[in-house]
Amino acid sequence: MKVGVFSDVHGNLEALEACLTRFQQEKVQGYIYCGDFIGYGPDPEKCVKKILELPLLACVLGNHDAVFAHPELEEFFNIEARNSLEKSKGYLSEKSIRALTALPVRVQKPGYTVLHGTPRDPVKEYFASCGQFQENYLLWEGDICFVGHTHIPFYMKGTAKTCSIYVSNSADATVRLDPNMRYIINPGAVGKPRDRDPRASFGIWDTQLHTFRFLRQEYDLKKTQRKMEKERMPAFLIETLAMGL
Repeated sequence: MKVGVFSDVHGNLEALEACLTRFQQEKVQGYIYCGDFIGYGPDPEKCVKKILELPLLACVLGNHDAVFAHPELEEFFNIEARNSLEKSKGYLSEKSIRALTALPVRVQKPGYTVLHGTPRDPVKEYFASCGQFQENYLLWEGDICFVGHTHIPFYMKGTAKTCSIYVSNSADATVRLDPNMRYIINPGAVGKPRDRDPRASFGIWDTQLHTFRFLRQEYDLKKTQRKMEKERMPAFLIETLAMGL
């Protein structure tokens, strides 16, 4: 089975549509979403609807999504993120707000776990080091833990005593999953990559071939920027979108 794994759409409809089109072309059958529907981008309502309508979806809450249930989280955002989040709140229907608030912070299925941050702190903590791999090793179930939050595509592999980390810098890189290892896999961000590549970042997990492919996809970035300008979103967010930051 091919599973589309993606994260951090952040209200960027054009990037999301390009991602989903690629998934269709690759004949994806199920989906894993690692959180953050809203914030930064101009189309949070449409993004929420599109993602939650996907079949066979395993989906979790991101830190931006969590502000409705936990408004104190806004204290951790910088001024640009906070401003864009306030706009996102105004664009969302009550139905979408209820749907986001009801999302779990962790999904555990046979063989894998899904969350936004780390098993120790599924919403706020960034998973970014082998030290964290060891600290969280006993806190998640299955061979693979899919995460988001950093907006950078990478994977870690290891055992209770070893760990290696790899950042994906290829548009189509395939990782063969060793059955003797456990993995942390971050597909990167669909709507706001931060690895200096503005293309939407996501991946495909093939459960039969035991592989994970990191993918990049171009989208109509200028259209997204024009929408952001029309909504008077922070100039910093509009400019850095094209820089992959």
